Amino acid sequence: MNDTFKGQLGSYRILKTEDNSETVYSEFFDEACHNLSGAYAETVHNYIRGCSIPDCFARNRNFSVLDVGFGVGVGLKALLDELENHPEFTHHLSYYSIELDEELFLWSAHATLPELKFIRKTESDLIYFECVTDKTILKVFIGDGRTTLPLARALGHLLPLDAIFQDPFSPKKNPALWTVEWFTFLKDSSQPTVQLSTYSSSISIRKSLRESGWTIINARGFALKKTMTKANLLGETAPELIDQLNRSPSKAILDMDIS
Repeated sequence: MNDTFKGQLGSYRILKTEDNSETVYSEFFDEACHNLSGAYAETVHNYIRGCSIPDCFARNRNFSVLDVGFGVGVGLKALLDELENHPEFTHHLSYYSIELDEELFLWSAHATLPELKFIRKTESDLIYFECVTDKTILKVFIGDGRTTLPLARALGHLLPLDAIFQDPFSPKKNPALWTVEWFTFLKDSSQPTVQLSTYSSSISIRKSLRESGWTIINARGFALKKTMTKANLLGETAPELIDQLNRSPSKAILDMDIS
């Protein structure tokens, strides 16, 4: 079996993780898409539980999710698996994602979600793949998310968000999707009750979130990772967390700092 494939951004190496699910290692970003302790288990911990998806489905209403980085498609798989666990959800799920490398999306859609039939579409300068089922509409926008998501919103393809899986490559490898400006766009694209969750507990990204108007919550990380970050637009950040951020010399990430 071939354990590598070529994408537009270089080679990808397929890796089996400890829960028997697969991820890939990106040559371009020099990083794996998931924790090797378990790609699927990590996704459930960080995003399905992190954004309280079961509670949202139980409320039986229309629901909109942004998965920041389609990657191997595990976020969508875990979300659809959770939807199957909630037959009482009779309304509509809108799922959105971004992917820089179209070849990676095509490989992942076939490898992880072969039952879904995505159709490639273009509108204005927007390229996206769409799959519509009885309960869901799934859209994956191809290209730099800082360009494609604002265009998608302007064209009416992005409903206000109820949950955000903030899951791009790490701030050190892919800082563009961890900036104050990025989190400000996400805030402005969301419902007031939105839940954001990410595997990262970096002081810099927590400062980026806070400076863009998010409330920060420290949470238990997956496997050997001690902490992760949740965020919302309601409530207040705990005083001890604010004190920790204030004492750290690390700075929030700004677009102008990225070469």
